[in-house]
Amino acid sequence: MNLRLPTINWGACILWLGLSACAGSLPPATAPDRVLIPAGPFIMGTVIDNDREWGDTDEEPVHEVVLDAYVIDRYEVTARDYAEFLNAHPNQSRQYLDTGPAVTIEKSGDRYRPRPGLERYPANRVSWYGADAYCRWQGQRLPTEAEWEKAARGTDQRTFPWGEAYPGNDRVTFRRHFSKVGFQAMAPVDSMATGRSPYGVHHMAGNVWEWVADWYEDVYYQNSPARNPQGPKTGTTRVLRGGNWYYKAYYMRTTYRFNERPGTFNIWQGFRCAQRAVGSK
Repeated sequence: MNLRLPTINWGACILWLGLSACAGSLPPATAPDRVLIPAGPFIMGTVIDNDREWGDTDEEPVHEVVLDAYVIDRYEVTARDYAEFLNAHPNQSRQYLDTGPAVTIEKSGDRYRPRPGLERYPANRVSWYGADAYCRWQGQRLPTEAEWEKAARGTDQRTFPWGEAYPGNDRVTFRRHFSKVGFQAMAPVDSMATGRSPYGVHHMAGNVWEWVADWYEDVYYQNSPARNPQGPKTGTTRVLRGGNWYYKAYYMRTTYRFNERPGTFNIWQGFRCAQRAVGSK
């Protein structure tokens, strides 16, 4: 069943870090799937001159960003929910998903469906256009790159969503070969609680690379606004964040920036949605 986030009086709960204070305004099945990220500053980017030599030039300069409060999905969008969206948009579905043997969604006749047993696995091989359209269909939007990074690393400049410990398969899908283990290269979107971000958001490293709203520009941080940056006005590629099930630790970092053309389909592309918290400035 498709779950849509209703209109909420966030003014009463804007200072609460979770959603329990607003539970009376949200259906019980919806509340746990959203995380409120409070307004305020965080440090974006990383210093690439470090002992590990981890970092690319597009992650500098390190700069403070102030964001208004927003809500982000606790989990990546699932194969089950994305299949429902595709069935509601049959004329555009081929622009939004490319099916295949390594995709968690399959087509039977003229209907899309999650592969059996993969209902809670992330939708993959999704174009940016499909991710953007799904979030809008839900009354949401893709997170900005800055919103994604704050939800992933919090305010303590952590290297990985869980902290500084080197990645391992107890907390992140990591160095898994799809050719060897098939769909077990991924994991259900609500799994691996030890790998959650400081706000309790799952799989902000590993599983699938996640599309965000922004166009990509390698020097964007040099001139980006200090408050609610939206990315460049134009570009040729869009930003993805978070690594995937195969990539090494370097790409799992909360500051790493990847990019791809928005109409491209790769099996490691997925997403999650966000929206402004009603009542924020």
